[in-house]
Amino acid sequence: MSEFKNFLFNKIQKHEPVFFDGGMGTMIQKISGLSYSIPEDLNFYNPEAIKDIHKKYILAGSNICTTNTFGANPIKLENASHSAQEFIEKGIALVKGAIAECKKQNENIICFTAWDSGQIGKLLEPNGPLTFDEAYNSYKAAAIAAEKSGADLAIIETMSDLYEVKAAVLAIKENTNLPVIATMTFQPNCRTLTGADVLTCVTYLESLHVDVLGFNCGGSLEEDIELANQFCKYSHIPILSQPNAGLPEVINGKDVFKVTPEEFTNAQEKILESGVSIFGGCCGTTPDHIKTMAEKLSEKKLKAKKEKFQSFICSYNKTVQAGGAAGPVIIGERINPTGKKKCKEALQNNDMQFIIDEADSQINSGAHILDVNVGLPGINEKEMMLQAVKSVQKIFNTPLQLDSSESDVLEYALRYYNGKALVNSVNGKQEVMDKVFPLIKHYGGAVVALCIDEDGISQTAEGRVKVAEKIIQEAAKYGIPIRDIFIDTLTLTVSSEQKTSLETVKAIRILKEKFGKEGIQFVLGVSNISFGLPRRDIINSRFFMLALEAGLSAAIINPASIPMMDTYRAYRALGCFDENCLDYIQTYTGTLDPTTEKARQKILSDAVNDGTISIQINGTPIASPKKETEKKNTLTETIGAEKNTEEKELIQIIEKGFKDKAADATARLLEKNAPVKIIDNCIVPALDNVGKDFETGKKFLPQLLLSAETVGNSFLKIKETLAASGKEQEEKGTIAIATVFGDIHDIGKNIVKAMLENYGYKVIDLGKNVPAETVVKTVIENKIQLVGLSALMTTTVANMEETINQLHKALKENNLECKIVVGGAVLTPDYAKKIGADFYAKDAMETVSAAKEVFGK
Repeated sequence: MSEFKNFLFNKIQKHEPVFFDGGMGTMIQKISGLSYSIPEDLNFYNPEAIKDIHKKYILAGSNICTTNTFGANPIKLENASHSAQEFIEKGIALVKGAIAECKKQNENIICFTAWDSGQIGKLLEPNGPLTFDEAYNSYKAAAIAAEKSGADLAIIETMSDLYEVKAAVLAIKENTNLPVIATMTFQPNCRTLTGADVLTCVTYLESLHVDVLGFNCGGSLEEDIELANQFCKYSHIPILSQPNAGLPEVINGKDVFKVTPEEFTNAQEKILESGVSIFGGCCGTTPDHIKTMAEKLSEKKLKAKKEKFQSFICSYNKTVQAGGAAGPVIIGERINPTGKKKCKEALQNNDMQFIIDEADSQINSGAHILDVNVGLPGINEKEMMLQAVKSVQKIFNTPLQLDSSESDVLEYALRYYNGKALVNSVNGKQEVMDKVFPLIKHYGGAVVALCIDEDGISQTAEGRVKVAEKIIQEAAKYGIPIRDIFIDTLTLTVSSEQKTSLETVKAIRILKEKFGKEGIQFVLGVSNISFGLPRRDIINSRFFMLALEAGLSAAIINPASIPMMDTYRAYRALGCFDENCLDYIQTYTGTLDPTTEKARQKILSDAVNDGTISIQINGTPIASPKKETEKKNTLTETIGAEKNTEEKELIQIIEKGFKDKAADATARLLEKNAPVKIIDNCIVPALDNVGKDFETGKKFLPQLLLSAETVGNSFLKIKETLAASGKEQEEKGTIAIATVFGDIHDIGKNIVKAMLENYGYKVIDLGKNVPAETVVKTVIENKIQLVGLSALMTTTVANMEETINQLHKALKENNLECKIVVGGAVLTPDYAKKIGADFYAKDAMETVSAAKEVFGK
């Protein structure tokens, strides 16, 4: 155990809080006369100023001091004055020097050096251009440099994308021995930029085996208190709270945080009471904030953590609880070539759209988790598995079960899966456990455990229980908790194994009695029970109910099976998992029992009347009983219906993000419609619908960007058609966008660009770290009517104001008009107004709204 981890463990065992330092950018901004392009430059150009900031925090009571390397990532600093490794080496040396000097004043000071890294500044695939491996390699180079320079630990902070965190954590753990702290930053809705809620962040980060998790930056202290409550509700490991000193106000061109050290400390005291154990500050906090906080909280004892035994798996922004208070869940079984001819053909033809459509169908039918199995002779299972997983994850946020008998396939899928997966499977054979459990330990995940070992499948429940116990004991050696084990007591075919069929259910009961309080879960491939029998639905649904009543947590079934889903919903109502039977009522209100004569007559009548079937006498068809008046204008109605259907199809394709279907759907519409009609009737309404869902929290950034990408494919087809006819698409207007000078973050700007372009605007992207003169020159030369400016860091807000001032001056001199829209993490509507911006946009859709106002809808 490292010296830092030993210190942390001992402090938490004694219920004593641990303290980080506070804001770096805030302190730099307070020092007048500092000249730099990025804050990390000061490590070389004014190292004494940076060391002095560190010393103030250490003397204020910080046990952990972070380096001035937040932006020092190889990808991010491609054109900087020094390499990321040089910035890191110098940053760590300055902290260590500060600690040494402080210890001369007080030898009892205990302080560790934390290599600090923020996000790279580019979205990872499929939302952006950066591959997982590129992100991994960038963090790898930085982490190696940090360890060689003497860092005690690594903190990956202000993260908004869990997939990037995964790349960073794996890079650190696979190449260094540094303990890892990971903190996320949240929007006011308590979700990250990519839509992850607190439960998902905890589930994901714990699965990656970080040493500490938590939150930093963000909004108001009230929001931070709520975040702390949610983190403590789910987390099994120490939590770090690093809030801002509230929200900033702009005074004389600078961000001013008015939350006092006392107010900040009072909020952190409430956060301590919720169960947090490590405390620090982010934007706006100073040594006075840390000193006041450390003095008061040192007198407090940490709240003892309660044991938690819920079982969760997750995608990048959605978590599913299996068993416990949530009740059983459905695992869709259809993405599997075994016995499924169409799926087999799709995999052989590399037809990912079939996989996507199958996923869509199962989710719509009620699946909570999707099984993905691509095992088929003659294909590269590793590559096919990864392709299938990425295809599904690009469109859907439903968690996945990675299903393969090959450990190398599981490892490949686990490395690139964006979330905490359910892994299918391990069994009691030592050889299999030796291959699979190290993968779960390394990459995280929950695991399906089959009750079979070297002796085969036991004929008795007790025999299967012994295998399950062996698996549980072996998993414990790898640190895999019981709550992450889904026992499969094995469903055997009743037609050939009739005497043992109910031993499956008995084994569940025995194991639940023994391990239920520790969170053990159970999973079955239910329909195996009925192979070789007629009316399999009868056996399947009845066996399903028996297993559910015994304690089944997850059922691998076809969610399109009406009898199975009827059984599932009935059990949830009877078992009090469907509160007030609301789901049952919503699903079945207005439906008829299909076994009654009345229902059969209605089904027959409806089928005849809508032309689904016809009545025959002596083999001669008789027209369905439609009145002659209903047949009038049939051709007109049919053509109108076709048009309506085709428009609806494209709208649905855009809303769902089925980008590979967009071009063909657009081409069909272009045969009968002008491009402008398709844009006005389909593309803009679909994007507006996605935007509304984004604003109301029904959809998140990945879905927003995917719909934009889908529109891009539709526009390509429109442009091809226009080019062939000698015409050009009319653009709605030209917009210039830039991240202001001194700021090297452009995630937000890039998202804005994608949305503006897909609404038909031309965008001149000036990039990041853009001098004010470049913005002014671009606006004047191109007679731009709308310019967008972005800033993420507190140290760059003054540059945004300076850019706006120069722009206003130039516009007046040239007798031109141009509106300005601003956005970024450190900005507020009040700030935008004070510095002369015309619009404040909290996200891409609000920028689109500003563009509509400037150029007209």
